[in-house]
Amino acid sequence: MKTTIELHLSCSDDSVCGVLYKVLAPDNTKMPRGMTLKMERRGNSLECLMEADSPSGGVSTAMAILRDALLFQEVWLLSRARSPESMGGLPNA
Repeated sequence: MKTTIELHLSCSDDSVCGVLYKVLAPDNTKMPRGMTLKMERRGNSLECLMEADSPSGGVSTAMAILRDALLFQEVWLLSRARSPESMGGLPNA
């Protein structure tokens, strides 16, 4: 049985989507036999299309992508909260 899973990840803007794509893409270059993954950016949305010979393989890959995207979101928000710009800029020396 062939399984197809499509994910649409919406970001706050194009630049965040570009960074998310760069973060996720290296992990998804070598797929197991019987599985394909196509990732494509469309504005502020990242679209992932997976096809797998095994339903469990497709679901586990989709879950891994979602976990990585959630981790990216947490790290991105934390880094934005701690950036000098969010603290009123750097103090003058």
